[in-house]
Amino acid sequence: MPRRLRHNAQHRRAATMNRSAFDNPIDPVEYTALSAQEQERVIQLQQTVLEDVALGKDHIQVIEDICRLAESAVPDSVASCMLLNDDGASLYVLAAPSIPAPAIARLDGLRPGPGGGSCGNAVFRAQPVFVENTLTDPRWCDIRQIAVDFNINACWSMPIRTAGGKVIGSFALSSFEHRQPGIFHRKLLEISAHLIGIVLARQASEARIAYLASHDTLTGLPNRTLIRDRLEQAIARARHARGGGAVVFLDLDNFKLVNDTLGHTLGDALLAQTAERLGACLQQADSLGRQGGDEFLIVLADARTPEAISAQAERMLDAMQAPFRIDGHVVAASLSLGIAAFPADGADPDTLIRKADAAMYHAKDAGRNTYRFFTERMNHDSAEHLKLRTDMRRALDAHEFILHYQPQLDLARNAIVGVEALIRWPHPELGPIPPARFIPVAESCGAIVPIGEWVLREACRQAAAWDALGLPPLVMAVNLSAVQFRRGDLEATVERALADSGLAPERLELELTESILLQDTAHMLQLVQRLKALGVKLSIDDFGTGYSNLAYLRQLAVDRLKIDQSFVRDMTHNADNASIVRAVVQMAHSLHLRVLAEGVEDASVLDRLRAFGCDEAQGYHLARPMDAAACAAFVQQARPATASGI
Repeated sequence: MPRRLRHNAQHRRAATMNRSAFDNPIDPVEYTALSAQEQERVIQLQQTVLEDVALGKDHIQVIEDICRLAESAVPDSVASCMLLNDDGASLYVLAAPSIPAPAIARLDGLRPGPGGGSCGNAVFRAQPVFVENTLTDPRWCDIRQIAVDFNINACWSMPIRTAGGKVIGSFALSSFEHRQPGIFHRKLLEISAHLIGIVLARQASEARIAYLASHDTLTGLPNRTLIRDRLEQAIARARHARGGGAVVFLDLDNFKLVNDTLGHTLGDALLAQTAERLGACLQQADSLGRQGGDEFLIVLADARTPEAISAQAERMLDAMQAPFRIDGHVVAASLSLGIAAFPADGADPDTLIRKADAAMYHAKDAGRNTYRFFTERMNHDSAEHLKLRTDMRRALDAHEFILHYQPQLDLARNAIVGVEALIRWPHPELGPIPPARFIPVAESCGAIVPIGEWVLREACRQAAAWDALGLPPLVMAVNLSAVQFRRGDLEATVERALADSGLAPERLELELTESILLQDTAHMLQLVQRLKALGVKLSIDDFGTGYSNLAYLRQLAVDRLKIDQSFVRDMTHNADNASIVRAVVQMAHSLHLRVLAEGVEDASVLDRLRAFGCDEAQGYHLARPMDAAACAAFVQQARPATASGI
């Protein structure tokens, strides 16, 4: 499209959009009272503003054009636009292209009031003010010296209003002669003030849109785009000054649990209050933004040493120590922080954010409520984390996961009574990946929910298949993740797995960790009771590593405890561990709970467990985890049990 046509088309679109705002802002009857030349000047004023807006001119430039057109229509005059400051107590000069800078400096800060000149009175009284003689009019008593110094003999001012009628400033024509305005002058002032109000409203709307595009609506913080820009600027300044800084990646610990248990409204309030606390920790040059979800990013623009960065990180952690009080709830919250310094760890925003993110995950792994600086080892771990996260989605569809089974021995009957299903991942490129490496990744990205559902279905299917082969009825134990309790439809998942396989509910045992039980105990109690209503068994895995008590476990209707292998493995050489194992067995039996010892690796440990009255055992001394076929053969062969084990 030729340039002229493109310009005209743009002009027509703007004219259509703004017709109601720009057309006929003065009474048509009064308009006809103007001379043809005066009418032409009014039309020219409207058209110029319309074109300026259509061409996307800056709002101050548009208002300066209005001032110049008004000045050209009234010889020996200068025009000005003054607006109220944010506090509403004083005015400042927004546009006055023909007024000298010293005069503008004197006018800035003018307070609306009876003696504040034409503009101060127009804003104060919310009505037009026409002063013929500034040297004698009492309305100029507070600023008369300005009139004397700059030869202002008459001044006519019109309030500028919002669409709702609120006065936000004034438009004025100041004359070097003593005179009153005629009809044309009054209408010129009226239309100029009207058009300026429209231009300012448009600018405010555009500014609001720009703000929303660059800020988080919940917290009011810069969003990820703006905080990235600020990081880029901080890097550039540090490079120029041969200085340094840091980017801190922050994540609220266990925020998903707060959202799931107390609701999104309270979760949003927690995010907003966290933002306030973090903001109070920062220096003026620092920037805080919200990355999204429960993640924040801080740019420390002038942090030159690790000690200074550490001190800042400590302040952020300390700021979270006091509980949050939200809608009658008392909520404890903490942060995990990852730190990447520039220029040491990178010279561009994306690299630094990625490295700070990797360091944050290491802070999580270190127990949360702490911070970690990025190291190159984390870079490798982060790349591996990303690959595992990407590959495990495909692995589930490609049937790469398999289950191995580790037999469990009844010590009184010397018989295999159950097996534990253990997931394995023989990665096609990386080889066998230990569960300790890929399970945390699956939990962090939510993939543990579909993976856990597959484990349940496959374990139940295999137990039913063994029944068809004539194996003794084994209890199938399956580990559950805390994420499955929080995010998965666990009750329905278990019910489907049992129905699809035909396995009797009492043949399925769900293994929970103590940490799961300590999360939102009321909700947990209800869920466990619903699972028990299905007829399945429940056990506590790795017992002794958490903080739960046996009475609470009994309230949850737990069937069995599995003593953690860290107590069992060396109990023949460690009297304290042996005492712990014996005490757990005795207390569990007093509550009618069965006890299984994990990590049995030699005969002496097995003998000691029998002496303590432990019910069952599991470990390499008895059998290693094996595939389904090998496990079936092992169980068949082990039917006639020996006195010392299997």
